[in-house]
Amino acid sequence: MHPLCPDLYCRSLSELDFSILARQGRVHICLDLDNTIALRESFEPAEGVPESLDRARREGHVQAFCLVSNIIWGRHRRQRLEHFSRILGIPHFYGALLWNRKPSPRPFREAMRMMGSEPRTTAIVGDQIFTDVAGGKKLGLYTVLVQPLGPDHWTTFWSGRRRQESAILESSGMRLHPKDPPPPDPHP
Repeated sequence: MHPLCPDLYCRSLSELDFSILARQGRVHICLDLDNTIALRESFEPAEGVPESLDRARREGHVQAFCLVSNIIWGRHRRQRLEHFSRILGIPHFYGALLWNRKPSPRPFREAMRMMGSEPRTTAIVGDQIFTDVAGGKKLGLYTVLVQPLGPDHWTTFWSGRRRQESAILESSGMRLHPKDPPPPDPHP
């Protein structure tokens, strides 16, 4: 298996079954923002995300969330991160700047410090292998890759990272983890 292969691959954050993580003791969850929680530049979470996070807390599958986003620079990006922290009821957030952005371990260490967690109880959920998964793997976090909600930033597109990610997933035999298995075919 490729060293950057995520531990779990699912369609979206709203379809992630947090009980899977909780059964493994992963009750502290780092969440990427762009194309995981919301479309890039949007100030509204994707459909089903608030309800999914609330349900995970209510059912006791998650003790704490922390938003972890590469904001690179700019007040607008930080304000957006703070906005999502407020509307999703997530008090912990870390905006990684240019010199310490994901996949550096620093954003994940800071998130764990804020949540009072350690690698064995922490997972990262994000849409990019080369930032979210790679950074989480450096610290031994459980890694969950979700399909991106929308178009990538031009740097991601032109770098060819999505093609490389597809090759990693394919070579590792990763398939989407369905929320519910499909019903049996009534006409086999």
